[in-house]
Amino acid sequence: MRTDFLRPRSAPVGVPPPPRTTPEPAFAARTRLARLRDALVAATARPKAARRWGEPPVFFFDRARQADLEVARPPAPSPAPHPLHEQIVAELAELFRSVEVRRVARAVAGLRDAAAALAPHVPAAKDLADLLAVPDDETVLVLHPELRLGCRLLVRGVADANQFQLLLLDAATGDPADGFLPGPPPPLFAAACRDADPVVPAGVPMVAEARFQLFKPSALRPDGTVPDGFRGCLHWLWGPDALAAVPRVDGERVVLLGERAYPTTWEVERRFPSLSAAATLLDVLSPFQVAERLGRIAGRPVTVRPTPGREMVLAKAA
Repeated sequence: MRTDFLRPRSAPVGVPPPPRTTPEPAFAARTRLARLRDALVAATARPKAARRWGEPPVFFFDRARQADLEVARPPAPSPAPHPLHEQIVAELAELFRSVEVRRVARAVAGLRDAAAALAPHVPAAKDLADLLAVPDDETVLVLHPELRLGCRLLVRGVADANQFQLLLLDAATGDPADGFLPGPPPPLFAAACRDADPVVPAGVPMVAEARFQLFKPSALRPDGTVPDGFRGCLHWLWGPDALAAVPRVDGERVVLLGERAYPTTWEVERRFPSLSAAATLLDVLSPFQVAERLGRIAGRPVTVRPTPGREMVLAKAA
């Protein structure tokens, strides 16, 4: 009776074994992120340990005696890191590296809510919740009602309004007669807002000055203008405000531009330096298109007022 067919066959000599396939990072991250979600939910539900008697620390109203007490009091031990800190930090590194992993993380039901619930107690959980709120591959419509200029951008990894303004100016500045915004930012500022872990030369001042006042679409008045001065402060988009807080109109986020109420400067720094960002110009709107979009936001028709130098273009279009 033959039994040689029961023996495993060896690979032919000289034929390499088939390569091992590694799963895609986004596919591999799905299970890990689901486990992280469950761990965050469990940590949030766990009751917090309270002090035995709830007594406040001893202190003196006399500054000299308080100083003596601080000298005599032993230093407080550093709080131990949360058990989930290292796990969250490891996932953050993957999320910074890959937009596909971030898409998967946003699709894990309850992950962002669980991270936000634990954020007051674990700084890494706050970073996770804020990162998952950063828009990726979303369109932002930018309109300047006074100049009748407008453009549409595709943004990725842009965390706040200050970062968005510099990347907007880097992508959509040029000749206003062609529909662009005036004045690009310094290239060093744009790179600091765009590149992952940007290298900034030592001693170079990184203080940017606002070119425009950024408004939410609710600032638009019935005549198609935005308030000047401080009258529209309730509708301002402040520099540290998250870009995710910008409301959507007809499915896309809308940012209005106006004259600055006062000179505003800020130090160019990012919420997530390891997260690369981009603002890609998709199209430049004509004055007709700007007026049409303003009219839809205002709820009534807005007159077409061409910008200087574009009258010939409008005449040809008519």
